[in-house]
Amino acid sequence: MTRIKRAVCETVLFALTLSTTSIAARQRSGKLAPGRKYTTIERLKPQHLRAVRADRVRFASERRPVSVKTGLNEYRAVLHAHAEDATHTGGTRPELLAAARRAGVQIVMLTDHIRPNRDFIDDSWRGVRDGVLFIPGAEDRGFLSFPINSLKEGKADSREQYIELVRGGGGNIFLSHVEERLDWPADKLDGLEIYNHHTDIKDEGAFNLWLRGTLTDPMRLPELAAALNDYPEEVFGAQQDYLEGIIAKWDSDSQTHPLTGVAANDCHHNQVFTVTAIDEATVEVGYITSKPTTTRVTADKVPGVAELVRGRKPGELIARLDFDPYERSLRYVSTHILARELTEAAIREALKRGHAFVAHDWLCDSTGFAFVARNGRKAGVIMGDEVRLGSGLKLIAEAPIKCAMKLIRNGEVIQTSNASRIDFEVKTPGVYRIEAWLEVDGEQRPWIYANPIYVR
Repeated sequence: MTRIKRAVCETVLFALTLSTTSIAARQRSGKLAPGRKYTTIERLKPQHLRAVRADRVRFASERRPVSVKTGLNEYRAVLHAHAEDATHTGGTRPELLAAARRAGVQIVMLTDHIRPNRDFIDDSWRGVRDGVLFIPGAEDRGFLSFPINSLKEGKADSREQYIELVRGGGGNIFLSHVEERLDWPADKLDGLEIYNHHTDIKDEGAFNLWLRGTLTDPMRLPELAAALNDYPEEVFGAQQDYLEGIIAKWDSDSQTHPLTGVAANDCHHNQVFTVTAIDEATVEVGYITSKPTTTRVTADKVPGVAELVRGRKPGELIARLDFDPYERSLRYVSTHILARELTEAAIREALKRGHAFVAHDWLCDSTGFAFVARNGRKAGVIMGDEVRLGSGLKLIAEAPIKCAMKLIRNGEVIQTSNASRIDFEVKTPGVYRIEAWLEVDGEQRPWIYANPIYVR
């Protein structure tokens, strides 16, 4: 998870007596996302966590080199990353850098929250540090903004003027938190977030209630702590969904103008929950939302508290649940960028041209995936490019493992193959893109989203 916006301000929220069964039933009464069989609460059961781990191990063993080549270097990037930029951000830039190196991330595009008297360009990190390229930016006015130069002296009274200001001189701008802005025009943008982890948890009301109750439940708390310790990536990925509304906007808008789809990790390292004994009838729950917060819960409100504190000394830590350390968040989803070199200019240009794909790499390393167009032996057209319809034009996609490969034209699935490669002869103009799905614990989960090839 990335962040839970609604703060738990009153102990009554912890006194909810909803059982796991009743909450799961309540969640199941709503529409589950495509491919899902289980609710998030069900996905956190030990048997499901074990099954997901086993499938991930199998995927890793089945990976093979991809024969289709793009002629470009592939760099793993993280967009929408926060460090040292707000009271609700729990991590530092050096921590983010160290995590990027461990996770194999070569590009971090920072998106600072705007703060008075601080310049998110000039006062941030820029350039290569220990092999990781940092590009400064901001989460501002509904966008991920990556201008070339500082905007501190710039003025923009309208959304259109702001977009022009950011893009001036070669800056990049993407629509952010698209679920809140489905009606916003995107024709002047470089692209949009087609997956945002924070967006993905917004409909997890039942799970969030379950989590709050778990923090003061003497049986569920140790079970969740053990699951997080033994299956950290599987717990983190339990909420993963296919964001239909956002994908539909991407498909619709891409038919009138090219739009680069990117992933938003929205990482903060702020989902750290602590439970501390205060006295024989009280615990203190600590967490970060809009600011670091603590709430005291007493046994007269939640009877399970008495069991939690039994035998504990005042001030003794009962549990610490760290859901989103940077490394885990960075491994979860990433934007793979195809460029000639690891420079800011080359990366910016690749993003403008759509030379990228999004992947949930926590499921399986997607490195090497390719989506190209060929006419005879001629190559050179890759995802993000335009190509003229002509005799013999083929679209080719190849992944490192066998998967459910879906070829999509103008938002409609026109072919699905259970394979590691598809070859498709193009007869009709359109916006063609690829999705790759994996069967994980009996569910279909989205794995790769390729940016479109535009056949004119």
